[in-house]
Amino acid sequence: MSTRVLVAYGTKFGATGQIAAAIGDGLAQSGFEVDVLRAGQVRGVEDYDVVVLGSAVYLGRWVPEARRLLERRELAGRDVWLFSSGPVGEQARSGAGENWTRPQRITRRGERIGAHEHVVFGGAVSDRSGGFLRRRMAQSIDPASRDMRDWDEIAAWARKIATTHAA
Repeated sequence: MSTRVLVAYGTKFGATGQIAAAIGDGLAQSGFEVDVLRAGQVRGVEDYDVVVLGSAVYLGRWVPEARRLLERRELAGRDVWLFSSGPVGEQARSGAGENWTRPQRITRRGERIGAHEHVVFGGAVSDRSGGFLRRRMAQSIDPASRDMRDWDEIAAWARKIATTHAA
């Protein structure tokens, strides 16, 4: 029987969904049966052996749909891995802003349910999406620093999960 994995995510503008899809692809390539869903679409986790849950971080908080999924009781005792995405620009380059990118509430909840770890991936911001203020913020960031997602790092993390669950 194949290991079933749920990769669920919270996103506002799609960048975190792309990270979740890459994690799902990596796990599927390792032979796992994978579903990648927005956190708000998840009806239950009972059918999954592993749950990978992530969210974009805005002002030090996860997207509400991902926070709500993390709070569900059925995650306790399950095999759970957590990720956040969000730092861009100088914040991502310097590693500053740990409280803004790794919310303490999420870290504490992860510890209570026995999650393996909570990693933070660089985020992405587009100067073409969102409202006026978001676009202006994106325009103030050097174009080379607007997408800080490290696809090799993301793929390596998916391999780490897969190796942990290899038969």
